[in-house]
Amino acid sequence: MTEIITILPSSQIDFEKWDFCVHQDTNGLIYSTSDYLSAVAENWHGIIINDYEAVMPIPWKKKFGIRYAYTPPFIQQLGITGSYSKEVLPKVILAISSFLSYGDFRFNFSDIDMVDIVPVTYGTNLLLALSQEYKTICSKYKPDVLANIRKSKNEDLVYITEFNLSGIHLYQALYGERTPKITQQHYSDFKRLCDFFQQKNQCITRIVTDNKGEILASAILLKDNTRLYNLLNATTIQGRTKNANYFLLDTIFKEFAGSLDWFDFEGSDLPGVKEFYEKFGAVNQPYFHYHLNQLPKLFRFIKH
Repeated sequence: MTEIITILPSSQIDFEKWDFCVHQDTNGLIYSTSDYLSAVAENWHGIIINDYEAVMPIPWKKKFGIRYAYTPPFIQQLGITGSYSKEVLPKVILAISSFLSYGDFRFNFSDIDMVDIVPVTYGTNLLLALSQEYKTICSKYKPDVLANIRKSKNEDLVYITEFNLSGIHLYQALYGERTPKITQQHYSDFKRLCDFFQQKNQCITRIVTDNKGEILASAILLKDNTRLYNLLNATTIQGRTKNANYFLLDTIFKEFAGSLDWFDFEGSDLPGVKEFYEKFGAVNQPYFHYHLNQLPKLFRFIKH
């Protein structure tokens, strides 16, 4: 069978067919839905294989008149979603190369055949199986996690489930200097995204405070049919002293155990964060990073 590959601007994409492809496939991630992309990407085109049997979004920008691919803030991995054969992958790469001269692409965890087509590096994404009952989940915690959870229960911590996006401001205040490429506009776009998904009962916020109401830790989570995505997780200095984030994550796992397949930590390649997540029994499901550079030497200094 000869696959038909089409590249369309988002304005010409049949979003109903696109989202059906993403939702019905086991490798479909929330980042690839049309609503998510339209909220966080400045511009995006989509690669469509046959009649939306498989799809791949391409967020892009322009610099010096050159169009290049990039990964928008609050997206971890995109790549190809849907039903496709390994034989189509070189054609996808050719289509990308004809559309762009430069770019970074994060193919998703299921695009493993891509490693045989182009040079890739591996990104870390840690998952915890929420399909288990809570007793099984916490049996896999490291001893220091169990000890810190026990300590946190002596701190009069309060677990708040009402929808509250103050975690965005908390995250920005605590970590904004570490991520200067995430602008105020990006945070505003993310807030609108959360408000939109909350109307569909897919945005969940959880906050831990002390007994005086001071926020110590927060999590902003998005949910689809299989995963709970840890989009923003923040802990204050005082929260660290009270083990508030241990308490927060453990209580989230207790609340959602058995209701979804996975808790998606969204990373991380940072050694300290990776070690922290692994202590809860998380396992790595890597994704694949491909860098394209077909620019003339004069333009190879371009950065996004």
